[in-house]
Amino acid sequence: MSLSNIVCIIAYDGSKFCGFSHQNHTNGLLSVADFFELTLQKIGIKTHIIGSGRTDKNVHATNQVINFHAHLFMSLEKMQKLLNDRLYPFILIKQIFIADSSFHARFSAKVRFYRYIFTQEEILPFYNTYIAKVKHGDITLLQTALCEFIGTHDFTLFKKNGSETKDSIRTILKTHIFPAKIHNIPCFVVHIGANGFLRSQVRIMLKACFEFSLGRITLQNLRRQIQNDVTLETNLCVRELAPACGLYLHRILYK
Repeated sequence: MSLSNIVCIIAYDGSKFCGFSHQNHTNGLLSVADFFELTLQKIGIKTHIIGSGRTDKNVHATNQVINFHAHLFMSLEKMQKLLNDRLYPFILIKQIFIADSSFHARFSAKVRFYRYIFTQEEILPFYNTYIAKVKHGDITLLQTALCEFIGTHDFTLFKKNGSETKDSIRTILKTHIFPAKIHNIPCFVVHIGANGFLRSQVRIMLKACFEFSLGRITLQNLRRQIQNDVTLETNLCVRELAPACGLYLHRILYK
């Protein structure tokens, strides 16, 4: 019996894991990948999963794509139910299907979209792990800053130290911000699409945008950081991260 290339579209609560990928030092928390692989073992499947991208601790996903290779000895419907019963309540398989043997969740991906949900309102503790409370200035200033990232750039100054990548060049295809009410809380949602992202890139980009909207950095300084025209040692370079809890891996495109 040949191995099937099984693809799942999953959602997960990032606050319950140390991140998507396996890590050596986790303070007792499993990664999403570790938990999923252990759950597969419980139904008789020993394999490793591949994700479309890594997410940090406390970063969520609404449509993360994973694939794994296994012998298919039950229907996909039964597999989905068995897994969801055991993954509950922090991970949900939304879709499951068989892909061509060449499909790779990470390397076949063309565009990745993230969303960031934030507010300045006082919010109940129950929502603190899903909506970021962020101080910011005028929303039009935020959009102005976000538009500066559109295009192909070397994002060396917008990645977390320790990133394991061949290069730091990425293409931002789209940025957009819009108001939304979530659990009756007035919020804003940032939508960002790119051909790929570096480690913590979105959160550093957003922090820089928030700093600009508050008048703490100039648009010229933001442009210089995007152009790698500043050094990490200067106070012109924003290296802090926006809170992880508001960030969601939203959608992956393969065509």
